Amino acid sequence: MHHVKHIFMMTWFLFIAGIVSVFGQLKFHVASFGEDQFDLAARDERFKKIDGSGSLYAIIKVSGDDLKEYNFNFGNMNHLVEEHNGKLWVYVQKNAKMVTIMRKGYTTIDKYDLHTTIEAGKTYVMQLSAQGPVIYTQMVMFQVKPADSKAVVTIKNASSDGEEIMLGMVDASGSVAKNLPYGTYTYRIISENYNSSEGRITLNNQNETHREEVTLRPRFSQITLTVDGGAEIWVNGEKKGTGTWTGPLNAGAYSVECRRTNHRSSTQSITVEENVPRTIALTPPTPIVGKLSLLSTPLGASIKIDGKDYGTTPRNISDLLIGKHTIRLNLEGYGEASQTVEVKEKENIELNLNMTRISANTEFGASGGSTFTVNNVSFVMMPVEGGTFQMGVKLGQGNDDDDYMKPISVTLNSYYIGQTVVTQALWTAVMGSNPSYCKGDLHPVDQVSWNDCQKFILKLNKLTGQKFRLPTEAEWEYAARGGKLSKGYKYSGSNTLDDVAWYDKNSDNTTHPVATKLPNELGIYDMSGNVYEWCQDWFSSLSYGSTQTNPTGPSSGIIRVNRGGCWGCNARDCRIFERGGYKPNGKLPNIGFRLALSE
Repeated sequence: MHHVKHIFMMTWFLFIAGIVSVFGQLKFHVASFGEDQFDLAARDERFKKIDGSGSLYAIIKVSGDDLKEYNFNFGNMNHLVEEHNGKLWVYVQKNAKMVTIMRKGYTTIDKYDLHTTIEAGKTYVMQLSAQGPVIYTQMVMFQVKPADSKAVVTIKNASSDGEEIMLGMVDASGSVAKNLPYGTYTYRIISENYNSSEGRITLNNQNETHREEVTLRPRFSQITLTVDGGAEIWVNGEKKGTGTWTGPLNAGAYSVECRRTNHRSSTQSITVEENVPRTIALTPPTPIVGKLSLLSTPLGASIKIDGKDYGTTPRNISDLLIGKHTIRLNLEGYGEASQTVEVKEKENIELNLNMTRISANTEFGASGGSTFTVNNVSFVMMPVEGGTFQMGVKLGQGNDDDDYMKPISVTLNSYYIGQTVVTQALWTAVMGSNPSYCKGDLHPVDQVSWNDCQKFILKLNKLTGQKFRLPTEAEWEYAARGGKLSKGYKYSGSNTLDDVAWYDKNSDNTTHPVATKLPNELGIYDMSGNVYEWCQDWFSSLSYGSTQTNPTGPSSGIIRVNRGGCWGCNARDCRIFERGGYKPNGKLPNIGFRLALSE
C-alpha cells in the first residue's frame, strides 16, 4: 500500500512538471503573411531554384528576431533555407498550404494555415514575433555636483562577476539617467579634477525613479597668479596667460616662471592644497638694459624713443631695454631726424643726429608763386585767384550727354596749387623711400594710393608747419582751365595736346620729367597727361544746373576722384573735364598727385 502511494505521488509530480514545462514556455506567433506581387526574386536568374519536377520554388522571406533559431516543416513538401541580408529565405515547393514552425524554448506553431496555396515562382513575406522573457526595470538618475564636473558614471551588478560598464557622462545640469533591471549595483563616479566617489544602490520599484545625489570633493584649488609689467605666466612649462591668470590647479607643487622679451625670467615654486583658493603675486622678470648717450646738432631737440618722451638733447639714457629702438628728434625750424639703433647689454651707444633746417618762402601772392624747401628739395605753389566757372562739359568741347560730366556753376575762394605734380625727389625727401614704377627724381611719383598721399601730407605739414592738402575736384578743374585767365582750351593750356601733355601718342608708355611741356595760362604744368592726379573728393555724379560754393563732394563713397589723364591715355581722356576714380587704397603706375594750400 505504501508502495502504491509512492507510485501515485511520483506520477502526480511528473504530470504537474509536464504542465509547467508546457505552459511555462514562451510563445511566438506569425504577425503577418502574404504575397509580395512586386518582388520577383523567385524568378530572378540570380536567386531562382527548380525542384525535382522542374517547377520553380516559391520563396517565403521571413523576418523577425533570432531567425536562426527557427525551423520549418511543410509536411511532404520539400524546402530549403538560406540567409540573405538579415532575413531567412525559405524556398518551398508549390501547393504548400500549411507550415509547422518550431523554436527551442518556445511553444511550436503546429500546422499554421497560410490561407493560400503556394504558387511556383512567387515571393511571399512572413513576419515572426516572439515573446521575450519578462524583465522588471527601474529608472535610476545620478545628480552630480558640481554640474560642470564632466563626471563619468560607471556601474556594476553587485551579484555577478561581470565587467564594470559606463552608464554615461553627466550633462550640463550634472545629470545622467538610465533604465536598469532590478538588482543591487555598485557605482563609481570619476572626474579629472575631482576625487572619485563610490556607492551602492538597490533597484526594486519600477514605479519610481531612484535618484542618487553625489557631491564630488575637488582635488584642485582656484588659484590666481599675477605679475607686474605684463609678463607671460608659465606653469610647469605651459603658458597660462599674460599679466594675470585665474584657473584650477590640482593639489601639489608647481614651478612658475614669468617671461618677458628682453628681460631675465623669474622662477619660483608654489604649493597648492585641495580646495584652498589663493591669490599669489609673482616676482616680475628683471629688465636687461643698455645705455644711450644722445646728442643733436643743434642741441635742444625733443627726444621720443618708441613714441615715449625722453626730454631734450643732450641726454644720457641708462634704462633702455636691449633690442631695437626708433629715435625721433624734433626742433622748431628743422626737419625731423630719426634713426633706429640696437641697444646691447653693458654697452654704451653714443649718437649725434644732425638736424636739417627747413627754409620756406611763405610770402603768398608773389607772382611767381611760393617756394618751399624740405631736405634740400624745393617745390613751388602757384596762386589761383578765386572766381566762378562752369564745371563739367561745355558745348563744343565734346560729348555732353554723360551725367557725370554735366556742367554746374561753381564759385571758389582763392587758393594755391602745385606748379607740378609731386616729384619722386620730393616724396623721397619727406618719406625716405621711393615707391614709383617709372623711376626718376624729376618724374612724377607714381604707385601711391589716395591713403598714401594723406600720410605724405601729414608728414610734410609736420616738417613745414603748413596745412598742405589734396585739391578738391572743383579746385583742380578751375586751375586746369586757367582760372580767371582761362582761354577756353580743350586741354590744360592748349587745344593742341602734343604742346602740353605726355599721352599715348608721344609718351613711349612711361612718365616724363615734370614741366617739360608748355604750362597753362596760370603757369601750371602737366594738368593734362603724364599721370592722373588724386583729388580730395569721393566720386559722384555732377548735378546739372546746380550752383555750389567751394564744393567738397559727397561725405562718403566707394572710390576717390582722379583727373587729368595720363601717359597711356588717348586724347579724349586728357580733356580738362574728363573724370575718373579709383579705390582709395589702390596703387597704379599712372596715378600721382599735386598739392593744394588754402590762402
